[in-house]
Amino acid sequence: MNKIVVVDFSGTLIKPDVAEKANLLRYEILGIPKPSDESHKKQHGNKGHYDVIKQFISEQYGVTDNMQIKFVQNYGDEVTLSGKDVKTVIMTDLFRNAMYLVAIKEGNNIFPKGMIETLLTIQKRGYKLAIVSGIRTDIISGMLAISECPLNFDYIFGQDPVLSRDSNVQLNQELSKKGKIEYVIGDKLDDFKPAKSFQAKSIWVDWGHPTGGEREYADFSVHDPKDLEKIIK
Repeated sequence: MNKIVVVDFSGTLIKPDVAEKANLLRYEILGIPKPSDESHKKQHGNKGHYDVIKQFISEQYGVTDNMQIKFVQNYGDEVTLSGKDVKTVIMTDLFRNAMYLVAIKEGNNIFPKGMIETLLTIQKRGYKLAIVSGIRTDIISGMLAISECPLNFDYIFGQDPVLSRDSNVQLNQELSKKGKIEYVIGDKLDDFKPAKSFQAKSIWVDWGHPTGGEREYADFSVHDPKDLEKIIK
């Protein structure tokens, strides 16, 4: 059976300021006034920026929640989306574009120093590597390609354009069909809390966006990516 190590994306695999930079680019595109650094980090941490962005999308594009808009899925069937879902698609499309811009500008600097090398070592030890994230799959895989990441992840379980998937439950359950989840690595409590459901060990990395209680809850805490090699043997 495959032994799987789960890695969160934003704030864990990539530096915490990458998504912040992309979000500020999205603000700029929409004409949203730039918030203070403290306000921006707080909004970004609790996803309060979603409401701000969707309000601007309503005002600029005239999309309201109760609209019904036809949508053709890639290589798939036609579905009808609510205006609320369309606003989410626009919001996450803009975020994808901004994240790609950050990736092409910064290349491998989007990753914490030593993170990719450490994960390559862990992969060579026989573990399958998986990304589980609340960020869209095409954003994750696109950024890995644009930054020319030398690591090929075995699995990527991310969001769809309307953010309909529960990243903490559904995605980990889907991944568990691929093998035994052994470790879950993340920067926030919600990232690695599902570990107990799969009898896996949780690892908190302290370079991301903690929300509180991570050190007390996690089985292990690390300050440097290299420390992961001492835990995942």
